[in-house]
Amino acid sequence: MNPSQSLQDACSVPDSLLAHSDEDLIRLVYKQFPQEIDRLRRAYSIRDGPWTPPSTPSPSYILYNEEYDEVNRTLVGLLALRWIHTGQYETFVGLQPSASQLTRTSFDWIRGLYTQLIKDANALFTLITSIIINDIGKDPQLATDCHAKTGVDFSTLNHDAILLVACKAGLVPSLDQLPGQYRDDVLRAIELGATFNFGQLAQAENAPASLSGLHRMKGHDRSFRLRFMEQLLDIAGAAGHMDWTCAKKLTQPIFDSYRNVYDVCEGVIAGTLTVRSGYDLILIRRAKFLRDKDVRRFQVEENPGDRALMRLFCMGNVTTQEKALLYEDAWRALEDPVRETLANALNLDGRRSEPAVQPTYMPALLDRIQDVNALVCTLRYLAQVLSATDDADPSAVVIERSVYSALKQFVESDEFREDPTILERVEVPDGVVALTTASL
Repeated sequence: MNPSQSLQDACSVPDSLLAHSDEDLIRLVYKQFPQEIDRLRRAYSIRDGPWTPPSTPSPSYILYNEEYDEVNRTLVGLLALRWIHTGQYETFVGLQPSASQLTRTSFDWIRGLYTQLIKDANALFTLITSIIINDIGKDPQLATDCHAKTGVDFSTLNHDAILLVACKAGLVPSLDQLPGQYRDDVLRAIELGATFNFGQLAQAENAPASLSGLHRMKGHDRSFRLRFMEQLLDIAGAAGHMDWTCAKKLTQPIFDSYRNVYDVCEGVIAGTLTVRSGYDLILIRRAKFLRDKDVRRFQVEENPGDRALMRLFCMGNVTTQEKALLYEDAWRALEDPVRETLANALNLDGRRSEPAVQPTYMPALLDRIQDVNALVCTLRYLAQVLSATDDADPSAVVIERSVYSALKQFVESDEFREDPTILERVEVPDGVVALTTASL
């Protein structure tokens, strides 16, 4: 590798660039984005249970001789880009469980999307830039810097919204390295991400109103595909703090859910789907998938209770009959008023005077729940989160409440495992306006 060559220049010969060793590629990327990658050292993260890391040095260790979760996740997303470009299917799937391993057909679909998007050196450099800056909003210092620059406190916003504020405030210098039209593509994609998250739709975590931002992507196919490709790579690197040798999280079920999201987005952008019918398509396809697993038939469009339960299935990543029965048992065990509260709240689209609540990090919380008693307590807590009232902006159509603190402080504690009812006594998180009528 030519030590004087920049990443931007190296993108003109992608086959050569992506043939570098992991260490050389990582160091070249760091040389281009030192401020952004350094920010990731301070980013908050959610860890799974104990694991045995690979024997090879992680991307973070290569750069810092220390482990930083979000540095590893981001840079494994970058390595996943390389595996896609070079067609390294076996490396990509690595140690994914055989029962849920990404198929070669799906890998080829991702490669096809990548090939459509990456037409020249600028497109490749833009995608790499998007990968690197995607999660810097998780650095608390970025919100502090935005406050210092603008005089406004943005710390309660989600990390995607903080990134947008930072970009507009000139605090993301890497944007200035992009050619004008590509910079516009990235900013447009970040603006979409501030109110609409692909993963949250895949998990039915957000509300139908959140899809309204897709209307602004009409006529901007490259920007939309850039965002979608970057989000796939984000998932590919999501377990990068545990295993940096493969795209461990981008399994076939996860890919299928994102493929459904892609179809919904294209339909909403084209105008062939409304935000409600697009959202329901996610639920209908999950119901069909589960029907093939001998789970009962769900009437998503006709029965509000079935629709609410299917949203919970998506948030809880229910993919087996056994887990579906667990959720149904918990649903039936709820007191009637609690069940009705959940059903009503989970059926709101989000509109003025009747905003929907987005329970951010609820999928991560549900992922920790293993038995019916704990699930019942969690659903009672969720009912409180979804039904709490705020003196919010009257133009609010979506209010976000993050359960991240409840997850870290209570659900991951030994006390919760012994007595899950403690979650029912946890204070409901404050609401933050995520979408207003002005954003529609």
